[in-house]
Amino acid sequence: MRTVVAGQGYVGLPPAVRAAEAGHRVIGYDVDAHRVQQLAAGHSYVEDVTSARLCAALDSGG
Repeated sequence: MRTVVAGQGYVGLPPAVRAAEAGHRVIGYDVDAHRVQQLAAGHSYVEDVTSARLCAALDSGG
């Protein structure tokens, strides 16, 4: 399944990562370029999503 999550803040990032962990192909969208750069580099600023979980989701290709 393909999933799009608009907004990668405190509300959007946790379900985006969880969907990737469940095997879905996820596209996360955010208008904040700095936030997108940090997430793409594997740096999570959301307490519920560790950087390790984020990196695993990114590496899965989900």
